[in-house]
This record gives sequence, C-alpha cells and structure tokens, in this order.
Amino acid sequence: MSITVDIRGLGGLAEDFKRLSRGSQRKVLRQATMAGARVGRDAIRDAAPVDEGVTRKSVVAAAKRDNPPGVFTAGVKVVPGERENRRSSPAYTWRFSELGTSKEQARPWIRPTWDSNEDEITAALRDRLASAIDEALSGR
Repeated sequence: MSITVDIRGLGGLAEDFKRLSRGSQRKVLRQATMAGARVGRDAIRDAAPVDEGVTRKSVVAAAKRDNPPGVFTAGVKVVPGERENRRSSPAYTWRFSELGTSKEQARPWIRPTWDSNEDEITAALRDRLASAIDEALSGR
C-alpha cells in the first residue's frame, strides 16, 4: 500500500525542487505527502464498515516520524478513540474484517480502496508538490 514518487520524474518540478534549501525541501515533501495521504484517508473513511465497529473518524492520515534525509513517508491508519476499550476500539478490530480470522473470511476494505484511489492520491500529491514549491520559491 505505498506510492513512490520520484521527483526526478516530474520534469520542471525536479529543477525547482533542487533550488530549495534542505529545510524547504523537507517542508514541501511533508506538505505534498500529507495531501496525498488525506485523499486516501477520505476515500477509506467513506468505505469504512461502520456496522463492524470501525468508526469513520478513527481513520486518520499520519506521517512516519523517522525518515531518512530526502524521504517523507505518510499513510493512513486506524486509531483508537479517546475513551475506547482497547479490545473494542476500531484500532484493534479493523484487522478482523480486513484480514479475516480463523473463523471468518476476510472482507478487505482498506487495501482495495487505497489501490482504487492511487491515481487521485498521486494527483493530489503532485498538485500540492507543485504549489508548495511555488510558495517556497516566491517566499510566501
């Protein structure tokens, strides 16, 4: 469930990206990657099986904390609510419908939704990358 964007493959954006300082590059990468993750989050929220205990607000876009230089990773995860019991929280129970159990067949909804929205996720990432580079270069 990952999308890799190589900035070298985005034509003029790559040249503009190289002109940015390291700090600005990290900020631009973070903004663009999170824009793509939010599109995936929204699509997965719409597909969440509410009747199985997964609440839509439990599906969030999140960034990986430790990234190597020049890399920024973000995705979608299911988190527990503030006052939920661990065993009944969506963060615990989503995997039973997604992956199945020894007694129940898998009914995946996260992976198929992510896969079917890869074009929209990539477009959001590319659009935000372009606008963030423009903002950084213009000094806004």
